[in-house]
Amino acid sequence: MSLDDLRKMIEEYKDYVLNINYPEQEILKMLTSRDEIENLLLNLEKRGTDLEADKVRLETFDTIIRKKMKMVYRKLTASLNPLPYREERKIPRSHWWWYLDELLKEKRARARKRWLVRGGIAAVALLAAYIILTKIVPQPKQSVIYQEKARELYQEGKLDEAINVYKKAQDLEPDDSSIPLMLGMIYEDKGLLDRANDYFERARLLSSQKIDFYNSRGMVYFQTGKLDKAALDAKKSLELDSNSAFSHFLLGSIYEMENKIAEAILEYQIVSDLDQDPQLTVMARFKMGMIMQRGPLRSLE
Repeated sequence: MSLDDLRKMIEEYKDYVLNINYPEQEILKMLTSRDEIENLLLNLEKRGTDLEADKVRLETFDTIIRKKMKMVYRKLTASLNPLPYREERKIPRSHWWWYLDELLKEKRARARKRWLVRGGIAAVALLAAYIILTKIVPQPKQSVIYQEKARELYQEGKLDEAINVYKKAQDLEPDDSSIPLMLGMIYEDKGLLDRANDYFERARLLSSQKIDFYNSRGMVYFQTGKLDKAALDAKKSLELDSNSAFSHFLLGSIYEMENKIAEAILEYQIVSDLDQDPQLTVMARFKMGMIMQRGPLRSLE
């Protein structure tokens, strides 16, 4: 096969990629087409063919697949089980489009690592502030100490220990909505969804307003890297109050983490226009300025 054949195949691949919302069975055709392109690329390279421009064009479409790999993988698994399929055919790891499950795991791991780093920086700042404040204000209440200890245990993955300490805090502050909220989070992580929902409902009832519950839970989801769930809660908050600056700011932060830059800027602009809270307005405008310095607007959608 020739270079012209390769270019025709890349055009067909482009049509698949740019119309990626087609039925699930078409995903298999798209990935098989990508296999054929890769095999032809290797053959043409062995012949000494200059493929630089074609590789750049191909990478453009590959990038779209990587950005939408969650949807692609979901559609693929609706048609077949990728693991036995690739094992049976001995598909090499260089054909990364068959290993989207592993790429998704790596992406989540990187996101969690970023959050841990950011959380560490925030923790240092909070610790410094705490040291300063404890010189001029009384020690925190025992319930607050319990909550801080429980939060540390949760971050270390010691879920049962965290539950026990949070329950001690709850005994002291039964009307504090943040405690059942965190217990709901932990039970959700343990896969005990009925118990988690019971605690979430208790937190919702203790919240001064329903929107406060969704904003609070969405923020915790955001802080722990569970961006899909955080976005759902932010949107539920906006259904309750479309002019909630905090909810728009939270949604903008989620979009920014997901690299949905145009959407993030739109949310930050709404926060700026609402101008409900001076600090939130300043932060939104600062974030917009930082994003604009990165380059052209882009979105994953």
